[in-house]
Amino acid sequence: MDPAGLADLIPFADLGVTGLLSVGIVLILMGRLVPGRTVDRLLESRDFTIAQQRATIDRQHQTISTQTEQITQLLETGRTGAHVLEAIRTQTGPGEGT
Repeated sequence: MDPAGLADLIPFADLGVTGLLSVGIVLILMGRLVPGRTVDRLLESRDFTIAQQRATIDRQHQTISTQTEQITQLLETGRTGAHVLEAIRTQTGPGEGT
């Protein structure tokens, strides 16, 4: 419920202390009013989780970069090996070397 809408429904000047206390208790029970320590704890937890996820993402980027370099090197090695084998095959001729 919107606080402005609540103000329209209940005239606060006519409530008195008991009415204001009742409204406060209702807001606490509905979860609209929480202690500052709870909010601080939740924000700290959120910030810690974000920091952990960023560190994980950085590690994954490094891993991907390393894997990309290794795959590139393996492809070059494979191509070189293929060229060497092709050159050997053309030098020995068909039917020789088996």
